[in-house]
Amino acid sequence: MKIIIDPTSTTDPYDNVTEITADSEDANFPIENTRDDFTTNLWKAASGVTVATITLVVSKGSAVEVLNTNATSVTVTVGTGGDYDPETGFEPETGFEFESGVAVTTVYSLPGTGGRLWADYTEITYPHIITIQLTAAATVCAGIVRAGNVEEFNDPMYNFGEDSLDYSIERELNNGADYFRKRNVVRQFDNLQMIETRANCFTFKHSIFDYVGPKPLAIRLVHNKITDDEFILFAKRTDSPKITFDCGASKGRLRFGLREVI
Repeated sequence: MKIIIDPTSTTDPYDNVTEITADSEDANFPIENTRDDFTTNLWKAASGVTVATITLVVSKGSAVEVLNTNATSVTVTVGTGGDYDPETGFEPETGFEFESGVAVTTVYSLPGTGGRLWADYTEITYPHIITIQLTAAATVCAGIVRAGNVEEFNDPMYNFGEDSLDYSIERELNNGADYFRKRNVVRQFDNLQMIETRANCFTFKHSIFDYVGPKPLAIRLVHNKITDDEFILFAKRTDSPKITFDCGASKGRLRFGLREVI
């Protein structure tokens, strides 16, 4: 299980993005919408623009998540922003070297509706730039963008459940007819359990979920044995995680639940 969060951050949304821009946007759907907690509050490129690039400045990190996008292809490039070529006669001091700034590019395929992307990259502990080029069949859009430090834990044990929470409206009218209005359906996961070290149990419960409270986070629920997009989430805790120390002196059992947000 992976969570994009910097436990030392005091600024919502608690990741490591210090700047975000887009090379195209609809004035009614600005790029800042991707930084709130609502997956359906979209950023959209200008009308008819099907290829657009989001640029992030990230203070440190090793992953980026994009949620609720209509893109069919996403190209993620991570780099330091440029090469450094010293003037003739200058060399770095002993023990130091110039950062090459070579960018790493990865291309991902998405379904074109409600797309979920989680892109891992080699950890960078200093400021760097991530560009996310999205290509869609219609005006390109996205709902959530998070990037930065990743807190990694064991995957949950395989006895958890997945259910749906349907926000649709259903009622019976006075004449006996049925009225309904289709609305969003979100997933919720219960009976999530994992065995972790006592230190990781403390971090998971207190430094992450108790710290942010009911706010949603960018989560990859399962990342070891299942690597497709099924378990890429933007979700909140359903209640505070519980720790049971029944696994010996050095480990604990975490029990928790998650619900996606809209």
